[in-house]
Amino acid sequence: MEAQRFEQRLLENLERDRQNRPCMQTADWVKFVFQGMLGVGHNIRSLEDAEKRLREEIKAVQPDAGEALVEPLSPAWFRVNLRRAKAEGIPAEWIACMMVLSDGTPEWTRDDVFRVCRQIAEVDDNCDRQLLDRILDPDWLPGHSEAYHAVCRPAYRVLSSAWKLPLQALCSIAHGYHPGVLITLDGPCASGKTSLAAQLARILDADIVHTDDFVVPHAQKTPERLAVPGGNCDWERLVGEVLAPWKAGKRTEIRVYDCHSDCFRTTGSLFPGRTLILEGSYANLPAIRRLADTCLFLNVPFAERWRRLEARESPDALKGFRERWIPLENAYFQAYNLPDAVCTVLAENEE
Repeated sequence: MEAQRFEQRLLENLERDRQNRPCMQTADWVKFVFQGMLGVGHNIRSLEDAEKRLREEIKAVQPDAGEALVEPLSPAWFRVNLRRAKAEGIPAEWIACMMVLSDGTPEWTRDDVFRVCRQIAEVDDNCDRQLLDRILDPDWLPGHSEAYHAVCRPAYRVLSSAWKLPLQALCSIAHGYHPGVLITLDGPCASGKTSLAAQLARILDADIVHTDDFVVPHAQKTPERLAVPGGNCDWERLVGEVLAPWKAGKRTEIRVYDCHSDCFRTTGSLFPGRTLILEGSYANLPAIRRLADTCLFLNVPFAERWRRLEARESPDALKGFRERWIPLENAYFQAYNLPDAVCTVLAENEE
């Protein structure tokens, strides 16, 4: 995103926050800009330290399901509300892990923060201009004002915007979570299922199985089979060889089907007691859903999905998606009324 648009969004979010929280003083909006541009890195010593501090803070706050979970700072960063996170049952270690994975070299500098804050100060008659000069001190970190602490009781952590969608999913997963659950992640092609599954797996230390590895072999692709919604997925083998034995506490071998060579190959094992994420189209077929503990459905507008397909696929492949794969997926969604009330729908948003 170009710098001008980034700063515009940052200032829009700040103005909305100042209207909602009239107690904000110079220190508070400087901290907002600082975090919105530089992010979280300055606040992390180690994963262990981040977890320890988070556990102590979450233990001290009262859960509040009425507060917003996410407070946008900028296109790159947001605050996650710890009171709401506690109400959702999101563990400290998950948030700490997202913090560490959010860390990195920021695109902006203290000079940029100072420049933006100077722009704000030009139209703020109550600005503490002496405080602005401290922004350029490399050892100085912003803090909230006493008035803000008294009224707003800030309790949050700053995360990269890359974790907004996974955070939505974790809210659903957290209820009744224990290692060893099965999470299904479904949705249309190019909605980002594989990427989201990888993010969730890092937080949950989970294994991943892809439905793309369980396509019906060529010999079984009869017109009758493909006429059944979801019939392109070899759900019988997926359930019989993998999911049902794994749910029964047995170690299972993963055999993937390679449609190009028309053969099977063993790629690894699944061990009971570890969380498992099944991602891909047809992950919420009825026979699979009966085994799932949490069902997720990733919903992304068609225009964005098609843009992604155009960026990664050849013209011949695009034709295949348009004429075959997308119609098959749509028939599956329609036949089983997906997403339904059992699914948690995850949706990307601009903020």
